[in-house]
Amino acid sequence: MDRSVGQHNDQEQIEADAAKWVIRLGGEPLSARERAEFDRWRAQSPAHARAFAFASATWSDLAELRHDPGALARDVAPAGRWPRRAPAGGGRAWLRAGIVSLALALGLVPVAGLTAFWYGDPMVMLAADYRTGPGERRNISLPDGSTMELSSASAATLHFSASERRVELLQGAAYFTAAPLGTGETRPFVVAGADGTATALGTQFLVDRSSDAVVVTVAEHEVRVALAGTDNDARSVVLSPGQSVRYTSGAGLDAVREADVEQASAWRRGRIVFDQVPLSDVVAELNRYRRGRIVITDAALADRKVSGVFETADLDRALETIARELHARTASVPPLVTLLY
Repeated sequence: MDRSVGQHNDQEQIEADAAKWVIRLGGEPLSARERAEFDRWRAQSPAHARAFAFASATWSDLAELRHDPGALARDVAPAGRWPRRAPAGGGRAWLRAGIVSLALALGLVPVAGLTAFWYGDPMVMLAADYRTGPGERRNISLPDGSTMELSSASAATLHFSASERRVELLQGAAYFTAAPLGTGETRPFVVAGADGTATALGTQFLVDRSSDAVVVTVAEHEVRVALAGTDNDARSVVLSPGQSVRYTSGAGLDAVREADVEQASAWRRGRIVFDQVPLSDVVAELNRYRRGRIVITDAALADRKVSGVFETADLDRALETIARELHARTASVPPLVTLLY
């Protein structure tokens, strides 16, 4: 056999294995044996590490379809059928959109298995102690007696020590009921997210982490929200019940706002509530609760405001209602992408 052919086949196998690991990380958490197997595979050679990094980044690019549909938005057939050929000059945007069929192209999973896809960073899955899939909620009892209720498509990890009870929210949203300080518990209860922390001065509060911001909302007692690495009063705030604050990595703390706690925690009752919310934010929230991606193809449409109460168990109907109210249309590539235009 020609040596170059053999090397090409070896590289193809490494890339196929990398894709398998990325897809596997979207399923149930790895067992200790599987984690060790994955670590050994990735450490075999620089080519293995590069292939996994590329597959992970490509997979994560799927999330960009919500904001930048690129060639997919321009070239989807009027009847909503997947185009059979890449358009001339489609370039990287088309290739990124086309990666949704990666598993099929490599023969890794059957068509039915596509509904198990998780569109996000596989490295989050490696770090998570607890997580939920789209449309799933989970109640978790923590070692100190506190509870954490994870919303849909959320992930968290624990860092309990002798000095503090720290939970890091890696993505999504969670409702915390912190076991109070007392004779048997002197460690503060802290929830970290991005570049900030929320320290319980009472019991119940919510933390919602999106791709670019974190929002903390207090249901009972008080919570101190601070930017990481400082106790400066200008970079921290104490929230009372019915208040919320938003912070971002670049801009810091926003102003404290009055919050509707029932609306913010509606997901705990299987509902999503919107009150004059831009469609772009509505779609970002709906994408947490369903398989596949909703993509808005028109900037003006993305700015339109939406109000309503929707059941998380029937988001197809919610999308139909929203499209009808906004006089928009949809085109689907089940179960991967739904265009809203």
